[in-house]
Amino acid sequence: MAGSNITLKQLSSILGVSISTISKALNDSHEISDATKTRIVELAKLHNYQPNKIAVGLKSGKTNTIAVVIPSVQNSFFARALYGIESLISDTNFNIIVCLTKESHAKEVETFNMLSNGVVDGFIVAVSEETQSLQNYDHFTNVLDNGKSIVMFDRVIESVNCGKVTTNDFTALSEATQKLISSKRKHIVLLSTIHKLNVGQQRSEGYVKAMGTAGLSPVILESDEHHAGSDMVDYLKANPVDAIIALDTDASLAALKAVKISGKQIPSDVAVIGYASERMAHNLTPELTTINQHSYTIGNSAAAMMVEALRTKSKEMKEVVVSSTLSVRDSS
Repeated sequence: MAGSNITLKQLSSILGVSISTISKALNDSHEISDATKTRIVELAKLHNYQPNKIAVGLKSGKTNTIAVVIPSVQNSFFARALYGIESLISDTNFNIIVCLTKESHAKEVETFNMLSNGVVDGFIVAVSEETQSLQNYDHFTNVLDNGKSIVMFDRVIESVNCGKVTTNDFTALSEATQKLISSKRKHIVLLSTIHKLNVGQQRSEGYVKAMGTAGLSPVILESDEHHAGSDMVDYLKANPVDAIIALDTDASLAALKAVKISGKQIPSDVAVIGYASERMAHNLTPELTTINQHSYTIGNSAAAMMVEALRTKSKEMKEVVVSSTLSVRDSS
């Protein structure tokens, strides 16, 4: 039996002592003699005894486990944010469980319901697109009412009273638009496949504000990842365009391709500013000017906020804003 897993009940049967005695010995209780402790610990080690952390957590009310609930890991922003979360958590006594919602409200609700019953101590979440569209946040408020902690990042719900880590989307887009205007661009088009998300709406508002202040007419093309390119090509054929701001990675790639298909030069004919990972931006031709959200820092900040909340048992809801920066490259 050596090398195989064993339960407390089996150890109890072999040693002829109670489960309570074994548990106390394994936790180095002063109630158990050193000789008995040694005997129990050696046998537990011989049989590769591993405590059931979930069962222990259910009994103590604390699991030292945090759920990270995100829409996808294929999206470079969430992949980098997850790396930031893991980097901080790895230096603590906490563990993480990563769950993907695939932008589904039902999947998000199922995840929160399944993990909130003593499996995890808190949730770090980027809210799914469908949840934002439906505006149904009961699963968040139920978890909070049950004493669990939530930290939202990037995609947050203002009406939910929890920790939040965001970026200055409105200001970042306003400043990017102003930069294009200052370089004599007047026909600036916004291309978006994230118009249903609050971050997309805030970015659009920043663009509209800057265009209005300059006395220019805003043009917003809302599409999806499959049609953004063709929609942009059609618009370029029929209208004057000297700059495009793309609000996400899919839109950014679609914009670059559409300008090339239209036979125009980047950036002399059409400047392009978009969103993409630093690695991707450097490997595009021309290299893409991007609005850098600092996703690693956002994830790291969300994890730090969660760990602090769990350690201090604080109910204070903090909000942190990580400022985006413009990384200027060849496309603008």
